Amino acid sequence: MADERDAAEEPLDEGAEVEAAREEPQDPGEDEGEAAAQDSPAEGDAHPEGLEHRAISAARGAASATATTLKGGLAAMRDVREASRQHAGAQKRVRSLTEALDEDRRTLAHRQEVEGRYEQIVSQQTDASRQASQDMADAQATVERLDGEQTALEDRLSKMRAAHEQELRPYRRVMETSRGRASDASQTVAEAKRAVKGAEAQVKDATDARSQGIAQANRALDNSQERLRRVQDDLRRAQADPGAKADAVAQLQRENVAELAHVEAARAEVANTTRQTQEAVEKAQMHLWTQRQSLETAQADAEAAKRDYEGHKAEYDRRAAEAASQEKELADAIAERKAGIESAKATHDEAADAYDEAQGLLSEAEAIHATPEETRRLATSIAEQQAALAFAQSELDSLADSERALRQHTRTQRYILTAVAILLAALIVLLAATVLGH
Repeated sequence: MADERDAAEEPLDEGAEVEAAREEPQDPGEDEGEAAAQDSPAEGDAHPEGLEHRAISAARGAASATATTLKGGLAAMRDVREASRQHAGAQKRVRSLTEALDEDRRTLAHRQEVEGRYEQIVSQQTDASRQASQDMADAQATVERLDGEQTALEDRLSKMRAAHEQELRPYRRVMETSRGRASDASQTVAEAKRAVKGAEAQVKDATDARSQGIAQANRALDNSQERLRRVQDDLRRAQADPGAKADAVAQLQRENVAELAHVEAARAEVANTTRQTQEAVEKAQMHLWTQRQSLETAQADAEAAKRDYEGHKAEYDRRAAEAASQEKELADAIAERKAGIESAKATHDEAADAYDEAQGLLSEAEAIHATPEETRRLATSIAEQQAALAFAQSELDSLADSERALRQHTRTQRYILTAVAILLAALIVLLAATVLGH
């Protein structure tokens, strides 16, 4: 914990140390002696000039002590930093030597293991290489065989599709023709339905016209009969009146004859209107019946055309399904060959990897077996590295102890230097604030 506090107590960098060194006063040893010789008054001298000399001497002594403290603090900081740098360098050397030694130890252990199992490794990896070579040859043969079968099946599938297309073409043509006839028949039925609706509208219009015409003719007849009754009543009253004039009676008689003629004409109009409108209704009904007959015929034709189309379509679909099933069998066989080819290629790649691995292990074993001097050199090198590491570790421990002792020895000086630096900074800030305030 003391070392950690010491490390945290070094706020000044090298630039600050240089600036502090520039501001250091000269070594006060000589000046202090000269001041003591020149300024020290005789003991017991109470003269004011003696007092002033003693004050100046005390101030110079304090300044000299402060400068000495600052110089000691800066030197302590430099010494601690240098010790820390040397310690870090030693740690780096020890770490580098340790890593290199561990790597060489692993290499030596591996070489010794391979040398100890050399015969076994050669036997095992030779067998593994031979088996991998056989597996690659078998996989390659499988790929070639399946590739040939796939090509033959694809040729068969291409020819089968062409033959099926040729066989299905007439059935498809008949189906399409019957579908066209069924569509035309459906269109005819739609037109016939529209014609029936039009004929029904005509019957309704004719029936309405008959009702309106007969009613109008009957109203005209009723009006004529009413006028005839009024004229006849007037004629009877005139004939019964002895004082009636003959001209008036004759006039009423003429009106009576005219109204009788109007009534007969109205009756004839009623009969004529009834006959004409009935004929129009019967004609419209006949037209409606004809259109309904046409609709029934069109519907029957449409049903027959639909059944014909459905029959041809069912035949075409059945044959097309059979053709598709046969083509699917070949397509599935082709897909099976493709999957087999991919599997064989994967097996070949795995065997190739196994062959490469076996050859690599075999080559490594032979190389190690053929160079025993390298194993001996590596063992000798490890022994030398161990000695070098032990020396470096000893040096590291010594530097660590030295750095720790130096930090403990210079702690007070570094504390004082840090406090002075903080005080100077505070004074500078205060001075700047005062100047800016004025």
